[in-house]
Amino acid sequence: MTAARRAGPKPLVVRWVRAHASSMTELLPSAVSSERASGPLERFRTSAERRASGRVLDIGASHPDDLPSYAHLCHLALVGAGEVRASELPLQAEKVDAAPEDLPFPDRAFDVVVCRFALTRAKRPALAVREIARVLRSTGQLLFLDTAPTTRLDVDALMHLRHGGLITHDVDWSWLRSKPPLVQGVAMHPAPQYVREIAWLRGAT
Repeated sequence: MTAARRAGPKPLVVRWVRAHASSMTELLPSAVSSERASGPLERFRTSAERRASGRVLDIGASHPDDLPSYAHLCHLALVGAGEVRASELPLQAEKVDAAPEDLPFPDRAFDVVVCRFALTRAKRPALAVREIARVLRSTGQLLFLDTAPTTRLDVDALMHLRHGGLITHDVDWSWLRSKPPLVQGVAMHPAPQYVREIAWLRGAT
């Protein structure tokens, strides 16, 4: 008996994985995203530029290059804008000296909130999420970009968002060389008919 025959047929699992490897990659592009395409920061900026409309709150833009083209907005407020100078902002924009945990805006003031690295860097992340949810309109969108843990993908930024009563979708992870992973996506208020169920799932009373 030859060595090939002694080895026997390849296990079913091995044959299935090899046959479906390419389709698995296509179905899970977020799991294999990396620096090869446009980087995650640029993808986030492009997504924010495409989705932003109406009244927008931008949190955590540390440099003018972080800002999408906001010229089409009716109002823009920036919190934690770092090196962004007033002269570099659109005419309808204002810089606000505040922390994400204590936003000086009325309830439901913004159609879109753009948030970069503010959830895990905040001293009280859960409070920051509650404040963002408070100023976000019931049909508004939170566009978030933050660091992700290297072990569990359902904690930190995503955990804070869900515990704050928001639901997430279009979530995408990026693994960068010699840097912490990044997670970005969209969060929204749940539809009214699901508020009680979501509160029950996160242990609220």
